[in-house]
Amino acid sequence: MRWDEAIGRRLARHHLLTPAPSSRLVEVASDVCGVHAQVGASAELMLGLRVRDITRQHVRSSLAESRTLVKTVGLRGTLHLFPAAELPDWMAAVRLRLPAEERRLSRLGIELDGFRSVISAIEAVVGPTPISRPEFERRLAERAGSWAMRTNQGWAGHYRNWPMALGWAAVNGKVCYGPANGGRITLVRLTDWCGWREVDPIDGGRFALHRFLRAYGPSTQREFSRWFALEPAITKQLFEALADELAEVLVEGERRWMLKADVGSADAFPHAIHLLPQFDVYTVGCHPRNQLIANDSPVAKASPGTAAPLAVLLIGGRVAGVWERRVKGKRLLVRIDAHQQLSRLQRSNAEMQAYRVAEILERDVEVEFGEIEIRPHL
Repeated sequence: MRWDEAIGRRLARHHLLTPAPSSRLVEVASDVCGVHAQVGASAELMLGLRVRDITRQHVRSSLAESRTLVKTVGLRGTLHLFPAAELPDWMAAVRLRLPAEERRLSRLGIELDGFRSVISAIEAVVGPTPISRPEFERRLAERAGSWAMRTNQGWAGHYRNWPMALGWAAVNGKVCYGPANGGRITLVRLTDWCGWREVDPIDGGRFALHRFLRAYGPSTQREFSRWFALEPAITKQLFEALADELAEVLVEGERRWMLKADVGSADAFPHAIHLLPQFDVYTVGCHPRNQLIANDSPVAKASPGTAAPLAVLLIGGRVAGVWERRVKGKRLLVRIDAHQQLSRLQRSNAEMQAYRVAEILERDVEVEFGEIEIRPHL
């Protein structure tokens, strides 16, 4: 297999070549292994670029009204949107990380008894009605004391202690994010919001690995460990548990793994053009990095090892530039900085992508091409 073919398969699996119909919005979130949602607008763009005829309001409705998507702490301790029906599987998989995380907290000097008491307090504070962050913090301080509200230089500088415990409560099915209230976050008891079922962590891990290989394969144990922030020994166990469904393949001489069901020919799409937002799951999950980002490119020099913090221009599934958006009156200005010469067709397709970005964000658009300063992510 050639890398161009492997990358073409990934583009197809991410619905970037042919966006899915609007009725499949939740399925698309499943197909890409959840949607990174640390930046809300980026999450809306990720889905909108993969699903036809939707805007950010469709994503918000899926979270707040139909509740078919759930926003919660997910992979690598960051916010994600997951299909509600799959949430117990993903949370079970994330629980595989907790023993190593507990050891890390101990090394940082975190008082684990206090930490566990905050987890219990979070469960008691949230209920069936979404609660605002200020009210949540007030009630949490009453129950858990000053430790929950204290900042701790040992783990995240100026951040308070309680968000650490929130992640643990989330992966145990106790809490998730509710609908935004005037742009501000709310929290709600997960079992009252969308239901829950118990899943064994190893079963959840097998589920996550299967989904990862379908979306990002062919891949390796090391790459899965990096993507999931999982200890190599546990990753090895998951690969062994899924062995009957895996096939070892060569990609230009590199030994890699993919699902047996996926083995076969794939097409390359070297001229395909895409604009992806910051922290797009495709940019985060695709490995090896030297196939995603050329080692001598401006992106690799400014952001070594990852292009995730950048809004990127893809050509043929590889990073070939950056873009930015900013509000200009009632319009959205989209500037595209290609790091290689674009053909007339590619330039036109890039403009069409910019129009789609504005459509998702419910604005008119103005498109321009020009240089963009790449700032490293801090």
